[in-house]
Amino acid sequence: MNITHQHPYGYIADGKVFLKGYLHYPDREIGIVKETPEKALEYFEKRYQDAKKKVEDLAESIEKAENKGSFLMKLIHLRSHLLEFKGLGDFPVLLAKLDELEAYLRRLIESNRQRNLEIKKNILAELTALLNNTNWKETSEKIEDIKSRWIKTGAVEAHLKEEIENTFGTLIKTYYQNKKNFFKRKAEELKHRLNQYRILVDKASILKLSDDFENAANQFKQMQQEWKTIGKIPQKKMEKYWERFKKINNEFFFRYKQYKEGVPLDQIKPLDPMEQARAIQEKLCKKAEALIGINTEESNNQAKELLVTWKNEVNNPRYLDKSLANRFRYACDRIFEESYLMRVILRKYNDFYEKPLLDQFRIKTSFLRELIRKDEQEVSIAEKTKEYKPEHKSFNLATQKRKIQVKHIMLEEFEAELKKIYASRK
Repeated sequence: MNITHQHPYGYIADGKVFLKGYLHYPDREIGIVKETPEKALEYFEKRYQDAKKKVEDLAESIEKAENKGSFLMKLIHLRSHLLEFKGLGDFPVLLAKLDELEAYLRRLIESNRQRNLEIKKNILAELTALLNNTNWKETSEKIEDIKSRWIKTGAVEAHLKEEIENTFGTLIKTYYQNKKNFFKRKAEELKHRLNQYRILVDKASILKLSDDFENAANQFKQMQQEWKTIGKIPQKKMEKYWERFKKINNEFFFRYKQYKEGVPLDQIKPLDPMEQARAIQEKLCKKAEALIGINTEESNNQAKELLVTWKNEVNNPRYLDKSLANRFRYACDRIFEESYLMRVILRKYNDFYEKPLLDQFRIKTSFLRELIRKDEQEVSIAEKTKEYKPEHKSFNLATQKRKIQVKHIMLEEFEAELKKIYASRK
């Protein structure tokens, strides 16, 4: 080999550029002389500066990064790259810098993995505590949060990873299995309760025709107590079963009452369905009428409940008493209209109930006239316009006219009260 040019970190021989061996690595060819030896050496010196800058940039990135451990593989790849890099310079210094950075990163990763292990152990304990919690809405939200935190938490030591991940997966599966089993048991309980209600209704429907009145009466009373202990089922199903059970009870005790009054067995009459239906309607009417004038949120809610009850219990048009139906509808309309009127008034006069009675009726009369005016205007537009539907509310022309009539009745009563108050002051 004919060496023609020397360099602190290499040399040129036979028209080729060589990097001198360092550490335990031998000399290696890194290029050829294309123009002059001086330019070739200068070119490979600049190449070394590029390598040096890569190491400096990596060190700066590690210093600024929050997740420093993520740079370990990049560092390892850079070291491999430097060992094959074609340049002239002090490569042992660069490799020493990388060794220093790698040792720092590995210490940091070790520390982080210990911290991650503690975090994941705490998460496992938190998850274990939720396994038998049956507040499913709350626990489901917590489980989703736990899964998110688990994913965001970094890795643990490699020899512990499989065990801790398997533990987490097993606990998650256990939670969902517990949840599935819980609702399965609830479904079975519900099925059992439905069956118990069904059995009582069937038993009562047979027993109601018994002429062994005293024994049957005792059994009916026992069934009534048993009914109270069965437990909850969906509201609609409960209403359906209760309606049938109550009807059967009424039919039996109507006959039982005649028996107690001494009516001969062959003259005891069954309960007339029309009379039974009318009694229910009369009762609901009185309850609704008792709420008129109370003007509280509670009375408003009670009226809504009464509407639902009427719908459920007065469901056979053959037994509908139109006069009672009109009474009930008017009472409910009156409650809702009074409630709405007071909400409008109280938005402007929060001290309304502290005002003298005369002022209260003046305000109520004034506001009610304005509401009637707006409603009648809306009805007039609706009658002239096909498919009129105001955006601010659902609209039914017949219902709106009925509500206007209710408001007019209220207005007449308020005006009558005003006259009484004026007359009493003369």
